[in-house]
Amino acid sequence: YEDGTLVGSCKLYTLEARVRGEFHPLGGLGAVAVPPERRDEGYARELCREAIREFRDASVGLVALWPVSTPLYRRFGWAVANDYTRFDLHPDVLPHHDAVGEFVALDAEDWERLRRVETAFGAGTALSLRRSESWWRERTLANWDGAGTPYCYGYERDGNLAGYVVYTVEDDETKTLSVQDLAHVDEEAHRAMLEFLGRHGAQVERILLRRAAEAALLHRVEEPKAVTCQRKTGPMVRLTDVATLERFDWPATDAEWTMAVADPLCPETEGPYRVGVADGAATVTPTEDEEGADIEVDVGTLSQLAVGTQGIEAAERVGGLAVAAEGVREKLSAVFDPGPVCLREYF
Repeated sequence: YEDGTLVGSCKLYTLEARVRGEFHPLGGLGAVAVPPERRDEGYARELCREAIREFRDASVGLVALWPVSTPLYRRFGWAVANDYTRFDLHPDVLPHHDAVGEFVALDAEDWERLRRVETAFGAGTALSLRRSESWWRERTLANWDGAGTPYCYGYERDGNLAGYVVYTVEDDETKTLSVQDLAHVDEEAHRAMLEFLGRHGAQVERILLRRAAEAALLHRVEEPKAVTCQRKTGPMVRLTDVATLERFDWPATDAEWTMAVADPLCPETEGPYRVGVADGAATVTPTEDEEGADIEVDVGTLSQLAVGTQGIEAAERVGGLAVAAEGVREKLSAVFDPGPVCLREYF
């Protein structure tokens, strides 16, 4: 507010997401809005700054968002967490599979069964979620955005849920089925869920499916040339505090370095710091070392390194990291090993 007039607003969420193998709190920032007549006055920046500080005070070390403008939020210290592939295809293109189980309609009462599949599917992928009961009921399976209540179907084998799909269907001439979420515990269940989507050929003319960037759907369909693929930039992530690194599990290696961090939004984050990793745990200590830091890194790149979006070599190549000290690069590469990252829930 300014002089009693509302000049900006946003929504804050708290979820649970995997980071380096374990679940940690993940802040979600959404619906950042400033009236058009009050834009370019710094209110969006102030909203984001205070959101970061509020999450930090609540011991939430990472904040993700789906940007309306990637360059804007990059200027605030966020960096792209993952890309994704958007597949556009006709149902008939999907391969036939002789499913050994059966397909069943599910709803919010099945949220615990759905979450077990969700967590199994996300094993090994950073930023994969473990949705709470309220999130399943009020967001994933609800008409929260006015687009209609989604359908949810599962794949059961011997009474155990092995896969599910959540989707909506446009009730107009486009006849488009949009998949919001698809998860499975193994390859057989994956093929069964694709078979289920393919059965919609009499009702829809088009399927839109968003998957992790490395998803190998083209190797599974009958005619790859009939599928349109677009690789798109996905959500963004940033640390609320450098000390968040202490909460994560790290490779069993020994390393120590000093680090200067550039943060365009929260100057108190900039350090410098002395960081040590031993026995899979990290320690972060502010330091007044005047000899110059071993590395210089912006907070967005450090966030990518933390979740595994990219490793040291890629961070240097892109330009968000500069290594000044000899012998540090190899140690850092052993600590910040990259891996699959995919935040699948939109908010």
